[in-house]
Amino acid sequence: MLWKRAYGKKLKTVFYFFVFLTVFMPFYFHYKDWTPTSKNTPVKNIDAEQRQVARKKIMKQYCAKHPSLSKPPKDLTRMHHIIVDDINKIIYCSIPKVSSTTWKRLLLDLRGEKRGVYIHRKSLFKRLYQYTEEEREKRLRTYFKFLFVREPLHRLLSAFKNKFIGDDQIVSEKARVEIIETYRPEDLNNATLKNQVSFAEFIKYFSYDRERDKHWLQYERLSFPCLVNYDFLGQFETLADDAALVLKLAGIDDRVTFPPVHGSTSSSEVLQYYSQVPPEDILRIGEQYRVDFEMFGYDFLAEVKPLLNISLDRNQFKQAVRTQVMS
Repeated sequence: MLWKRAYGKKLKTVFYFFVFLTVFMPFYFHYKDWTPTSKNTPVKNIDAEQRQVARKKIMKQYCAKHPSLSKPPKDLTRMHHIIVDDINKIIYCSIPKVSSTTWKRLLLDLRGEKRGVYIHRKSLFKRLYQYTEEEREKRLRTYFKFLFVREPLHRLLSAFKNKFIGDDQIVSEKARVEIIETYRPEDLNNATLKNQVSFAEFIKYFSYDRERDKHWLQYERLSFPCLVNYDFLGQFETLADDAALVLKLAGIDDRVTFPPVHGSTSSSEVLQYYSQVPPEDILRIGEQYRVDFEMFGYDFLAEVKPLLNISLDRNQFKQAVRTQVMS
């Protein structure tokens, strides 16, 4: 019996080692040279201005390494999320699930619009692509330009909760049907199950490079940051401080006030949802959103560490991989 137990433990060890090699090794080699240079949560003794310096430095370095991202898209209508306010000389990129509704309301308040108007009506705002090339370049040079992003994995969870289990499910009907057709076609005729998409199914489906809804499209493809060269890179994790600074820099802090910031998706909730997702799908999602993580200084390795039950710190993890490679 003792030799059977020992043999069983040995097999178990070999199995986990195989999982480590097949799942984490490719991930390591892809990200081994990437070390974020900024923190994206409030840090003592670091104010909003200092965070801006760090964030813009990361963005500048990334854009310098990828000059093709500074070119306008062939289809200019892809830039329809970039809003222009000619009266106040402001350019804002509206990214869903990152306080975009609040910012649109503030822009309407500046114009004296009534509060009852439907905030997402496209005709409410002029878009950057609607100007001539000369007019676009002039505005990009002279207007105050800003956007807000949030940690990509958190944004995906927020979008899922809103579009698949929240009040806005009608928007995601096409994606819902496609997901069920892909993973559970037998449930399409089930009145109950055909409307139920799990978070694991959602992540698996969009971990592949499929056509994406704006609510989970990559930031780079929504905002064209290397082309626009935003003056302010706001983040949802520091929303209150960043919003106050945006209003000040835009010269409108005496006319509008950003509303109180309420708590968003908690770390425990993120762990709860992503623990349902297979590690390989989490890593594939990381690859799909890698540009967003790198451009905006988010640390994918740190984010997935608790999700994948990695107990080693960054250096220990690298050393463990090197040891396995050398042996």
